[in-house]
Amino acid sequence: MQKCSHCQNSFSIDALQECVDEGKTLYFCCNGCKSVYYLLKDCHTQAFYDKLQGTTLTPPIHNLSNYDYYDSQAFQQKYIRSTSDRSQITILIHNIHCSACIWLNETMLNKLEGVIEAHINYTNHRATIVWNPNKINLSQIIQTIYSLGYEVSVGEQMEQKAKEEKQLFFTKLIVAIFCTMNIMWIAIAQYSGYFQGIAQEYSLLLNSASFLLCTPVVFFSGSVFYLSAFKGLKAKRVGMDLLVFSGSLMTYLYSIYASLIGHESYFESVSMILTFVLLGKFLENKAKETAGETLQNLSLQIPQSVRVGDKLLPPQSVSIGSEVEVLVGEKIIIDGILQSPYALVDESSLSGESKPIAKKKGDILLSGSINLTHNILYRTTHSFEQSTLSTLIELVQQSQHSKPRIQEMANAISSRFSQSVLLVALLTFCVYFFSLHLPLDETLKIAVSIIIIACPCALALATPIANITGLTQAYMQGIIFKKGRHLETLAKIDTLCIDKTGTLTQGEPKLIHQIHFHPYDPLLLQAFLSKDLHPIAKGILASLPKTSSPYEITTFEHIPSQGIKASSPLGELVGGHLEFLRSLKIPMPTFEKHSGSLFAFALNGQLISIFFLQDTLKPHAKDLIQNLQKQNIDLMIVSGDEENEVSRIAQELQISAYYAKQTPIDKANIITSLQAQGKKVAMIGDGINDSLALQKAQVSITMADKSDLALQSSDIILLQDKLTGIHKAIKIAQNTYKTIKTNIYFSLFYNTLTIPLAILGHISPIFAALSMSASSLIVVFNSMRQKSKTPRI
Repeated sequence: MQKCSHCQNSFSIDALQECVDEGKTLYFCCNGCKSVYYLLKDCHTQAFYDKLQGTTLTPPIHNLSNYDYYDSQAFQQKYIRSTSDRSQITILIHNIHCSACIWLNETMLNKLEGVIEAHINYTNHRATIVWNPNKINLSQIIQTIYSLGYEVSVGEQMEQKAKEEKQLFFTKLIVAIFCTMNIMWIAIAQYSGYFQGIAQEYSLLLNSASFLLCTPVVFFSGSVFYLSAFKGLKAKRVGMDLLVFSGSLMTYLYSIYASLIGHESYFESVSMILTFVLLGKFLENKAKETAGETLQNLSLQIPQSVRVGDKLLPPQSVSIGSEVEVLVGEKIIIDGILQSPYALVDESSLSGESKPIAKKKGDILLSGSINLTHNILYRTTHSFEQSTLSTLIELVQQSQHSKPRIQEMANAISSRFSQSVLLVALLTFCVYFFSLHLPLDETLKIAVSIIIIACPCALALATPIANITGLTQAYMQGIIFKKGRHLETLAKIDTLCIDKTGTLTQGEPKLIHQIHFHPYDPLLLQAFLSKDLHPIAKGILASLPKTSSPYEITTFEHIPSQGIKASSPLGELVGGHLEFLRSLKIPMPTFEKHSGSLFAFALNGQLISIFFLQDTLKPHAKDLIQNLQKQNIDLMIVSGDEENEVSRIAQELQISAYYAKQTPIDKANIITSLQAQGKKVAMIGDGINDSLALQKAQVSITMADKSDLALQSSDIILLQDKLTGIHKAIKIAQNTYKTIKTNIYFSLFYNTLTIPLAILGHISPIFAALSMSASSLIVVFNSMRQKSKTPRI
């Protein structure tokens, strides 16, 4: 790795430009860094580099008309994750302040040929873009964003740029509040003059002062709406910002005209409209940050350097097999194996489990854990990108990108609604002015009130805030929804199919009885079963000798939900269900059956022994089943185990429907048949033998091995191996979906009630702006109420 001579970021040497200056070899990651370096040299200010003291800079982006920097090898190496036909980057898009901006960018980016998908996070405006580099360059994608009137920042720039954007918005709000407070004093004097009489010259003077105070509000503070409205029109879309823009601008222009002819002006109304809407946006943004702050802070937990030997390296450059030192209180950010004698770590950020976990030499350390007691050494087993914490962050970020179906419906309504409102306002103006002959100022006030009060902000906010709050609450409970739409799907389920072993039971069956028909060497069975990972194999192994077996097992084969086969020096070995052995023409003598799972062992076509094992229920299994039954969810056990064992567990849990001896295909067929009956089915299983059934279900759940998150194929992952997570996931999904529906119903009711009142002239523009902002805030704070509804189990 070699540092760029300007920005001090580390790159592989083949990604840098090399040049020699006055006998000194310099390296630059891009032409921007090279230009700045020589500019500082020409100005004799190279002492700047001495003051950096190891601080890295963001490479400057020059010559944006060509956007060459985004296609440079150095940029790609640092910021882009690539495979042969797929690249991915996360960028921050600036000047977004509403759902219309997000919709516009997502729509235009997804229309580009070569873009696989583009999603923008509603709370922090970070866009994750996936594209085929063989069909389109990143520079073309970035250029599209700039052509829409937005800007981007990448990597280290993002936090700084986001902070600057917040400060600018806050400045605009303060200017609006200051001007509006002062313009109201003038308005009081004007209203007094109307009732008590005022000279024309004084009226013009007060109108001029109002005009001067109103103008900064319109063109500085209100620029966020005007720019967004212009971008929307450029993309042939009428959005909610156009409603605010047209309403305030019409009133502003009329007020100028009215002042010149000596009529009543409405500068204070314009100023208050924009101030109320900006204040509503400010409170809305603060709520959005609060809603998603847990998920946003997750990626901020990653330190910028890792201690390898006597060097501090970026985590992305640490190779597998490196020995890393972690000090007390530091976070482990790459998976590995402990080299120190012992360690005590906190894995609460991974699973929500607050109890410290003791580790000994040779144990696995998961990234995301915190070292608690003393400095430790460990050897990395994964790259930074493949480690648990990186995978977890990626899963959490992906969950915010997918929109629920109900949100797509709300977006479709709001996109058409704005056009309809403008048409209604225009028709109302024409009727009042041309047919009823109302004065121009009265007619204009009615039209402006319609435009502003009908702004569908609340409808656009109905889903995303509630969705992100639900995802955040789920993560805090150790539950990851891979896509936001799975919240909606899980909330609608009426049938839950549950695998038995490892889900309802501990997955550690114990040997309770065995029947021997012929003598055999236990070490042969030990060698045979040690090739299998099934809990039954492990249960029998626990009763066998722990000494090393002399037998070599070859051609081992696992037949899902049936059994296992292999070859050994003593002959052919077979184990599994009785039906499986019968299918192989192995004779079955009569024997007394016992309760529990059964495992039959045969050698060279002769039954040798039969083992009976029983598993125990997990803690809270009965509580879970009772809670789900109270919610009228149909429960069904679907297992590959023996009939008597599945029946025993079903009876203990008081579940009437169960299926035993089911192959993976049988399980999938059960799901399909239930769906054919109109059932909405969720499946929870171990993700291995149940993979087919998990894929068939409307929504699937697994209890994850945290060290293997990347391999999980289900829709919902429970980071804790506890059954309470299932109930929590369902309750969070139901609460979220209920909140979304409440928000949408409120938004539709609000517009249904207020638009007719505005058409009849019963609502002033100021009250329209205030009520529009209030409706948006009601929706936001109703969504935030979900935090108090998290199930305590």
